[in-house]
Amino acid sequence: MTDLLFSGIRDEYLAIASSVLYAGTLVSIRRGMLGGTPLAALLTVNSIVAAGGLTAAALRGTLFTTAFAPLLWFAVVGVFAQGIGTLTHYTGIERMGVSRSTSIQSSSPLWGIVFAVIALGERPGVAVVAGTMTIVAGVALLAYPEEDDGGGGWFRGALVFPVISSVAYAFVPIFAKFAFIHQQTPLLGFGVAFTAGTLTMLAGRRLLPRGGKIEADFNSMAFFAGAGLLNLGGSILFWSALVTGDVIIILPISRLYPLWVLILSVLFLGRQEKISIRVVLAGGMVVVGGVLVTVFQ
Repeated sequence: MTDLLFSGIRDEYLAIASSVLYAGTLVSIRRGMLGGTPLAALLTVNSIVAAGGLTAAALRGTLFTTAFAPLLWFAVVGVFAQGIGTLTHYTGIERMGVSRSTSIQSSSPLWGIVFAVIALGERPGVAVVAGTMTIVAGVALLAYPEEDDGGGGWFRGALVFPVISSVAYAFVPIFAKFAFIHQQTPLLGFGVAFTAGTLTMLAGRRLLPRGGKIEADFNSMAFFAGAGLLNLGGSILFWSALVTGDVIIILPISRLYPLWVLILSVLFLGRQEKISIRVVLAGGMVVVGGVLVTVFQ
């Protein structure tokens, strides 16, 4: 059984394209956050992606003919990523600041390589390991603050939250691979995953800072809806790449989105974004890491 939309395109190219769309998602969410809360953004985006995936799966004939085992794995992906991963990420932001928390959370490709070697038997070459570490370092440098963001004393207990988030997101391609052993249905996969993740997020919303308020004006909802459509496209590409691509290649490349966020922010957010030598250096590291993983694998 399959609902693949792409054939004859290199998995690496699909992953790169997905990172560009994910970057557009983040920029749109940032614009919408001027009049809306983070949970409103996440629920809007996740609902659109879930509905899009399930609708596409129904049209392709896989929604009502799926086996139970892959369906369970897809649901577990959502619980780990959009559920546990998101909840702990936002808790880490509240406890230790957005920049430091995001820097630590960005280590998920390193965990992903470890899990892929243990669970899937994949064997990364020197270039893949070096490229992945360079991407992670560049992303961390992009996320780290120019000045202190008020996260003093952040080692006292708060570190566990972004670490848990990074591990949770690293499990996503592993569990997806387990499901794809039974059937190659990426559209059904992310549709079920985002549905399960949204339900988990709603169940745990009280654990979020200030109880996870859901508020947004019309303008913000328009940006959130646009972010959802971009994320839907990115999910189609990323999950399609995972069907036949190696996790040790696809996961690091998909994390190139901070570089595209930087470029899109300069183009569309204007003076809201400050470009420094550190930011340019970090962007260069991400590019070099991507080249190592893609070309010299």
